Amino acid sequence: MQLFAYNQIGRSDELLIWVGVLGVATPPAVAFEIHGQAIVPSAQPVGFEPLGDEVRDIYDRPLNHRAIFAFPWPATNERFTVTVIAGDQRVTLTSKRPPQALPEKDADSFNLLLSSCYYQPNDKSQALTDIIKSIKPAPDFTLLAGDQVYLDLPSQQNLPENKKHLARVLGKKYQANWFSRDLKQPGLANVLSHGPVLCVPDDHEFWNNFPYFQAQLNNTHSEKDRSTWRELATRLYERYQMSPAQKAGFFRKDIAPLSMLFLDGRTWRDKDNMFNSATHAAIEQWKLDLLARKKKNLPAVGLLSSGQALAIEKPGFLGRNLADMEMPNYDDFLVLTKALEKLFAAEIPVLYITGDVHWGRIVEGVNQRGKTLFYEVIASPSRLIDTIGSDQKNELKDKIRDIFGDSKPFPLHPDAKDVAGIKLANLRLNVKHQQQGDHVALLRFQAVSGGVEFSVDYVCTDPDEKKRRKYSLSKGPYKLLSI
Repeated sequence: MQLFAYNQIGRSDELLIWVGVLGVATPPAVAFEIHGQAIVPSAQPVGFEPLGDEVRDIYDRPLNHRAIFAFPWPATNERFTVTVIAGDQRVTLTSKRPPQALPEKDADSFNLLLSSCYYQPNDKSQALTDIIKSIKPAPDFTLLAGDQVYLDLPSQQNLPENKKHLARVLGKKYQANWFSRDLKQPGLANVLSHGPVLCVPDDHEFWNNFPYFQAQLNNTHSEKDRSTWRELATRLYERYQMSPAQKAGFFRKDIAPLSMLFLDGRTWRDKDNMFNSATHAAIEQWKLDLLARKKKNLPAVGLLSSGQALAIEKPGFLGRNLADMEMPNYDDFLVLTKALEKLFAAEIPVLYITGDVHWGRIVEGVNQRGKTLFYEVIASPSRLIDTIGSDQKNELKDKIRDIFGDSKPFPLHPDAKDVAGIKLANLRLNVKHQQQGDHVALLRFQAVSGGVEFSVDYVCTDPDEKKRRKYSLSKGPYKLLSI
């Protein structure tokens, strides 16, 4: 049996522990300890259910399962250790309860780790988790902002058409990342083991440019195959990544003066809209709550996140069919932009954080009066994918540049995009920083008079230590003030 556990984000009053077991038809009873003291769930757990990968024994019984257990938070503001015991195995994880308010300038910051786009086959020589483990200050909250798995890669893979066989192939990719510690290989296990963790999906939780047909993926060529893949990928996402607190399509968490809203823009995506109706309502309520704080003369700052960039050009016909549809391609992008327009008109600032694009960037938005009302922070990728054809072309170009002493440090990574010509609620946008190479970002928040101050530590995660030292840097501090 293999055992893994991590702390999913939950409601403010609950500590959620996800427990997964592999290789047993009947999962054993599970016990829990905090700092060596036994604890029991605050409510009777629903129990284990199959992970959805269709791995079964000779009696057709599912062998891989998960369950989610809820506990009251322990009476401490410090990070604590949870031990999960099942049968003769035990695993440990750590967590720290998110504060109700951001710390002031003279206290330690609230630290959010932002990571996305993790391609496990390219995490061999210097494991991502070893680099993240050394980050100081330690993260208080981890946001995995999409593409935690690449179900559609490598693009030349011959995926089975049989539904059960496809479920097993896709399920193995989740196992490689979630159960990597037991498998003694790189993966996300040690990143997930320090919670709370919030996972937001993007297209590779399904397939490139989901839900659309992709020429290079034969399992998307027919409506029947797309429907099968969608069903299996959704089930795996829900049972590995989705916290019960996200089931409506969003997750809301306020750490005053920050009002944070995390959006699922993939699971319910269709040809017209990214979000479901509950998410539309959540965006409206988030806006109204920020306006109400401002009306009471309280500091109000929004933090918004989804799986794609906000300050991005709208792809044309070729881009949206051969690469990926971006947020501006969808009708309900207007739901977001109209909410932002109302907030900016009231001079309520917003920070948007995401991944997806395989480059890092900080964008600043200033209104006509010169007040900074917007920042977008992107961190992507933590481990870059392989792109056959494009990689070889870029390597050849770099060899030619090297002849003239002008080679690039990360020739396979695309350049961060500029924001010239992009409109967002009449703000003047400009790029404050562009980050290349594999990386994650640590955002450090503190409360200041009238709002929030934050800094962004870009941590280069390249296997080359010299590159990590050279391209790891801190940007900021930046201020977002509403009063």
